[in-house]
Amino acid sequence: MQLVILFTVVLGSVPWELAQFDLAPFNLTDMCIECEKENVDAPLFDCSIKFDWDDPNAEQSCTCEDHWQWDGVTQSQGATNNYSTNYLVCKDDKVELFQFKFVDLFDLSNFSLSLAHMNFPTPTIANMFAEPNITLELENKSDTAMTYFSPSDRPIKANITGMTI
Repeated sequence: MQLVILFTVVLGSVPWELAQFDLAPFNLTDMCIECEKENVDAPLFDCSIKFDWDDPNAEQSCTCEDHWQWDGVTQSQGATNNYSTNYLVCKDDKVELFQFKFVDLFDLSNFSLSLAHMNFPTPTIANMFAEPNITLELENKSDTAMTYFSPSDRPIKANITGMTI
């Protein structure tokens, strides 16, 4: 009984706080999505996304890129909007791994990404995650081409939402 009381008193005097990290968000810059097709009768656009990704916590960066086909209408992933739902590697130099995937793609100006950055410094491996909602601005749009971008003076901030060590 005395052990329990002592334990309660000692624990009662210690402030309970969760482990906290002060992590800066990932910075995504120069993001651009371009879609083109040969003529108005072609059924699918050839689309690409490209962006620069900086992790200020690890002082590392890379460029990411992917390509897919889209009919210009379909919001869900499938035969007429075949964006990848698997992680795509942006950089893997055995010291760090940057990878991303689309979570959803409602349209070219409104979508979500899942970002994962793994650092392999010894003796600890850190893996940080973010899932930003992205809104891009229309640059041009026609029957055969469309371009959306993020202004270079406004980086997209992707808050870290998870971390494993």
